[in-house]
Amino acid sequence: MNEEFVLVYKGSFIYSNRVKNELINNKISPVIKDSSESARLAGFGIVSEQQIFIYVHLNELKKSKMIIKNLRI
Repeated sequence: MNEEFVLVYKGSFIYSNRVKNELINNKISPVIKDSSESARLAGFGIVSEQQIFIYVHLNELKKSKMIIKNLRI
């Protein structure tokens, strides 16, 4: 991952979607890394219990952390 992006959250599909949607609603563009979705698109098997990683740009880091903290997940 590019050094300008920082991991702000990792978790299950449901919680990750909540975080992603909250970030988007606050005009932050998250980068989502979902290995099970990548495997499905490539035609490989799906591993259902994979963690989903959410990255944001460095200049959106402080705001992103506050949003995630306020979600209390």
